[in-house]
Amino acid sequence: MIKIIDIHEQPNLENFINTHCREVSHIILKDKYTQVREDIVKSTELDDNSYIVDYTNNGYYTNDSRYMGKAFITISDWFNNVTIQPNIIFEKEDLKWLITNFEWENIFDITLNALIHLDEIKIDSHVVFDFYDQNQPSIHGIKALKEQNLDSESKFYINKLALLSSMNSVFEMKEVSLPYNARTIDKIMLKTKFKLPKSTYQNLNKKAVQKQLESINIYEKDKTKLKPYIVFLGFDFGYRGNSKYLFEYLTEQYSKYTVYFVTDDKKGDHFISPSHIETNEMIERASVVILESYLPDNIKPNGTIIQLWHGTPLKRLFLDSKEPKQNIDIFNYRARKYNKLIKQDYFITDVESINYVFESAFPMQDTKIVSCGYPRNQYLLEYKRDMNEIESIKQLLNLNKEKKTILYTPTWRDNNDEEFLLEFPEEIKSKYNIIYKYHEEDHSNKHKNYIDTAQFETQQLILVSDIIISDYSSIIFDALTIDKKVYLYTPDYKVYDYNRGLYKHIYELVNENQYFEKEALFKAILSGEYYDINEKFINKNNESYETITSLIDESMI
Repeated sequence: MIKIIDIHEQPNLENFINTHCREVSHIILKDKYTQVREDIVKSTELDDNSYIVDYTNNGYYTNDSRYMGKAFITISDWFNNVTIQPNIIFEKEDLKWLITNFEWENIFDITLNALIHLDEIKIDSHVVFDFYDQNQPSIHGIKALKEQNLDSESKFYINKLALLSSMNSVFEMKEVSLPYNARTIDKIMLKTKFKLPKSTYQNLNKKAVQKQLESINIYEKDKTKLKPYIVFLGFDFGYRGNSKYLFEYLTEQYSKYTVYFVTDDKKGDHFISPSHIETNEMIERASVVILESYLPDNIKPNGTIIQLWHGTPLKRLFLDSKEPKQNIDIFNYRARKYNKLIKQDYFITDVESINYVFESAFPMQDTKIVSCGYPRNQYLLEYKRDMNEIESIKQLLNLNKEKKTILYTPTWRDNNDEEFLLEFPEEIKSKYNIIYKYHEEDHSNKHKNYIDTAQFETQQLILVSDIIISDYSSIIFDALTIDKKVYLYTPDYKVYDYNRGLYKHIYELVNENQYFEKEALFKAILSGEYYDINEKFINKNNESYETITSLIDESMI
């Protein structure tokens, strides 16, 4: 249990904890400058440690906190952020020890002592706090640090913190050393021996913060720029998935508005190249912009943004995933993505039971979730008994009508590992057509196609298949929507979960037919061994076309 305590309301904090927090495991301290996002607190995964969590400043993500990809925080990691705030959830016994053994006046003081003295502080990457102002240590708290046993880098950071907080430096030059991950301002402070006026260092820091703000997609929508048309960006400008099916519905059956699709996959009056000189301006002036993935950095839409997304997730997403490679290697990875996500007006999900996952993974405080189903699955439901459509696709694929069909769709790996890929034995191939559908990002394995599917949408392939084999892809929920048999082949399950992260509570509802060894999988297919899968995250009452159209109607100028 986590308890939120307003520090201004509890003059005797230790007594309050002892009296009112007996069943509490963790404590969040807040003051008048702090908002705690209580709905997000529920998404944190805490054990018996104190945790550094993430935060925004005045609603925007302004940090460059690369440490969010790590398991544990160091004091250098914490201080090296472009902004520093008391972003900690205290394990109760840790907090009691800190407030009874060290001098403090505010939350920042307690946080500093936690970073200095606790052996281990873990990291949870959810955005729990929003700070209305820059928190600072107290003079008393800073002076008390002079008597503590600190390393030379920590002493440097305390001097820096004191000067930026309009206090005098605490430690002499001979006691400090430049941090290994020093910023420009750190190098200047060391070179000038902390002797310049405090205002000079503060101005340097303000410039660094301003430079940060200019590079992380902060903007306000300007509704005066809008024109009455709709623009689709698809899945990274690809003409496929939910975007394709909704676009075709709007242009063929609901031709009420002017509609454009930004892609190089198709040509015609409705299609615009992403590289055209006027494309970005066209997107930014559209009354409605429809996405299926993340919004590119260089585009700042002013209209209503409808996020279709691209499937019910098995793999952990954004704030639910540590993503160490992205956080460490990609400049301002979290800030750039977060500040675009908060501009979305509607987020479409396939079924309401999955909404809590998206609420945990993405900032949804200003976004309305609409659980109407995915357009790509409405297509499946409408055509699952349409023999003309099914036979037409089979004929184009040149499928043997005497055989059933297996669709194999492995998830893309960014390390180009091919060991996880299935090669089907002759015994299977003699009884089944095999369609190998590689991931859109996987360009290395095209040669493994048993049937060329380049010109076919994944939903068309699901429609004509009897069995779908995947691993960690949301395609399994699409297939289950129209009662196809689904098998999971996951020889790298533990490694994949460690590196990428899986939603275990979702995976465990669909893994009745999971196999780690290909021989066991082939045996199950040949013998017809199959277990019905839990339908908690499956929607067979899809009304996506109609519902999303009504959202568009409400949003058009």
